Amino acid sequence: MKSIQRFTCLILTTGLTMFATDLWSHESEHDGHPDGMIVTRHFSGIWDQVDQEAQGLAIQVVEQFDDSRKSVAYWYTYGADRKSAWFVGTGDLVDNRIELELFESDDVGFMQDNDPASDSVESIGTMVIVFESCDRGAVTFDTSDDEMGSGSFRIERLLEIMNTHCTGGISDDMHIDGMFGEQYLALEPAREGINGEGRAQYEDFPGHMEFEVKVENLPDGNYHLHVGMRNRGDFMVSEGRGEIKYASPAEDGHMPLNFDPRGKRIEVYDDTGVVLSSFDNMMEEDDHGHHGRGDGDHGEGGHDYDCDSDSHHGRGMGMGGPDCVEDGDYIEIEVELENTGVLPGAEGEAEWEMNSSRVEFSVEVEDVAEGSYGLEVAGVERGTIEAFRMHDGDVHGRIKFRDPEVPGREPLDFDPRGQMIEILQDEQVILEVQFPSE
Repeated sequence: MKSIQRFTCLILTTGLTMFATDLWSHESEHDGHPDGMIVTRHFSGIWDQVDQEAQGLAIQVVEQFDDSRKSVAYWYTYGADRKSAWFVGTGDLVDNRIELELFESDDVGFMQDNDPASDSVESIGTMVIVFESCDRGAVTFDTSDDEMGSGSFRIERLLEIMNTHCTGGISDDMHIDGMFGEQYLALEPAREGINGEGRAQYEDFPGHMEFEVKVENLPDGNYHLHVGMRNRGDFMVSEGRGEIKYASPAEDGHMPLNFDPRGKRIEVYDDTGVVLSSFDNMMEEDDHGHHGRGDGDHGEGGHDYDCDSDSHHGRGMGMGGPDCVEDGDYIEIEVELENTGVLPGAEGEAEWEMNSSRVEFSVEVEDVAEGSYGLEVAGVERGTIEAFRMHDGDVHGRIKFRDPEVPGREPLDFDPRGQMIEILQDEQVILEVQFPSE
C-alpha cells in the first residue's frame, strides 16, 4: 500500500514534463565516477524519503534528441498547510550524482486549460542527489523559499522500472538492440627514449562491456591510465609487461567500467609524464557489429562457477586446475607463446580467466602477416584467428572463448589447461606453448 500511495502522488507531476524539456539546453558528458558507479538510466524509479512520512522522489533519466543524457526529478512532499506539495528538478548527470535546478508551479487550477502565455513555473533553487549505491542516496537542497529553506534527507529505492537491473556501470545505458562490437587501438611512444608499445581493446555485447589496456617493453614500475585526460587507474609493469582491465557490470578481476573510452584519447603515464598515447586516433562511438556478430544467446543456459552456490554445475573442466572459485576470487593464467622459427618475429599469448560467474580463454597473435591462423588445442582444431592491420601498421588478431556463451565469444566447451596450444599458418605451427595447469 505504501508504494501505491507514493505512485498516486506522482500522477500530479506529469504536467511539467514539456516545460522541463524546454530547459535542457546543454549536454552532460557521460563520464565516470573515479571510485565506482555512475548514474545510468536504471536509476529511474521511485525513491522513498526513509526518515519522513509519505514523501519522496520520482527520478527519470532520459535521452534527448541530440543524444545527451539528462534527468528529471519530481519531489512530492507537503506544505505548511499540511496539504500535498510538489516540485520538479531538471539537470545533469555528473559521475555518481544528479545536479538539478528546482522549480515550482503556482496558481494553477484543477483541470485548467493550457495557456501558452502562462508563466506559472519559476525557479526556486537547487537540488543535488548523490548515490552511494543503486538503492541508496542522499539529497541536499537549497531554495529561496522561506518555508522550505535548505536541508537534506536520505533516500532509498522504492520501485524500479520493470525488467531493469541497476549495476552502476555504463552497460546499463546500452541500447537494447545493441549488437556485438569490438575495437582495437594502438598506443605509441609519446616521448624520446620510450621504446615500448601498447594496445587498447574495447568490446561490448548486450548488457556487457569490457575495456582493457596492455603494454609491453616498458621499464618496470607503476603507471597510470588516462582516458580523456582523466586518471582511470594505476597498474604495475613487471618484466616489461602490464595490463589493466575494466568491465560493466563489474566483476571479479576487473575494475568497474564507469566511463566510456570511445571517442577519447587514451594515454599511459609514468611519474614524469605521458609514455604511450593514441594521439588523435580514437575508438568510434556506438560502433556495433564491427569485427563481430549479433546473434547467439545472452548467457542463458550457462554454468555457475561459484563453489559456494547450491546451483554450482560447472562442466568440471579441471584437468589439473579447479572447476570453481569462491565468490570474490579470481584466477588468471597467462603465458607467452613460443616462436617455432617458421615465421620469425611472430608473437602471441594465451590467457585463462575464471571467476564465480564465468570462464574465458583467449589467444592473441601479433607481428604476423594479415590473414587467417588456425588454433589447435591438444591437436584439436578450436577456431580461426583473423589478424588485421591497425592504424599504426601493426598486425593483431585474437579469438576469445567463454562459458556462459555470449555474442562475440566462441563457446568454451574444452579445457586448455595442461594442454598444448598451437597456432598454424598453412598447416605449419608458427607459435606454440604447453599451457600451464594452474
